Amino acid sequence: MATAEEINNDPLPNLPIDLVAEIFCRLPVKLLVQLRCMCKSWNSLISDRSFTRKHLSLSTTHRLHYAKYRNKQYLIHNSYPLESVLSTKVKQRRLSFNSIAGSCDGILCLSDKGCVVLWNPSIRKFKELPIFQNCEILNKDYIFMTVGFGYDHVSDNYKVVVLYYSESNLFDTTKVKVHNLGTDFWKTSESFCFGTVVIDEQSGTLVRDTINWMAFTEWRRKGPIFIVSFDLGNDSYQKLLPPDHAEISTNYLRLSVLRDCLCLVSCHHIWVMKEYGVQDSWTKLFSFSCIQDPTKDYSLSNVLYIFEDGQLLLEILDDWKTKWIVYDPKNDTFKVTMFKNILKLCLETLISPCS
Repeated sequence: MATAEEINNDPLPNLPIDLVAEIFCRLPVKLLVQLRCMCKSWNSLISDRSFTRKHLSLSTTHRLHYAKYRNKQYLIHNSYPLESVLSTKVKQRRLSFNSIAGSCDGILCLSDKGCVVLWNPSIRKFKELPIFQNCEILNKDYIFMTVGFGYDHVSDNYKVVVLYYSESNLFDTTKVKVHNLGTDFWKTSESFCFGTVVIDEQSGTLVRDTINWMAFTEWRRKGPIFIVSFDLGNDSYQKLLPPDHAEISTNYLRLSVLRDCLCLVSCHHIWVMKEYGVQDSWTKLFSFSCIQDPTKDYSLSNVLYIFEDGQLLLEILDDWKTKWIVYDPKNDTFKVTMFKNILKLCLETLISPCS
């Protein structure tokens, strides 16, 4: 029998680096950040791009984030595990903020007054992008602007897309700027081949290498509605039509994504495009009769996540106050969570916006 002193003096087993990588890629981000400080070889492994991409492919941990823009610094105000929405006790700071333009692979895209910042809260790294337009132009007139963010598998890079038009030229062609991460400039993309007014208060929805926006042919949500689809691979556009159904109202429309399918929220209904780009594949997923209460001013504003058991995380407006609810379609019931402010859901990853 070996003594305790002999055991403590024994060196740790020297595992092959390939085996270490297989073990590490299944660990949580917080632990991996700590392990980077243990030795140079581990730091090199965990920082390697091929490792971070493999870790991303295996990541299933989602967190809820706040973001705050102040004095040219983007700060995460608070962070919670996704499961917190199922809890009845959550300590939450109050914050109203609406400039989180999107998320992809654990990176949040934040925008404010022409500035765009990419930020991974899991590893606390951020990158501020150059101003997308001349400051004199931005200050001269009120600019309607909406931002989209996603990963382009063709170029193996992340892209930010900005659509904008000025208040004095509402019916002018929407201008498009595209930024490839790693460059120091914005590229002017080809203008839309169809007249459109994109809803400026909604950020772009990332679905299968495309960014999608709700649009109208006329100002103030008049004229036919459709979806502008921007292909990140070739910077081209496609016009998608919504479901051809009487329940689709132009009063409030919102795009979202569920399990890699484009979703359309209209009043109390959620539609899913099962085959992307094919109008006939639109299928009504749910109608929320349980929130149609004449005594309450409920309005479904977004669908955020679908759990493994089929429950959905939804955003509703209750007398113009934002609330998050968990809806159970099996018995058509919901419960209001403790979250009342605007949050963003994203994966925990090691992907750095600086590379």
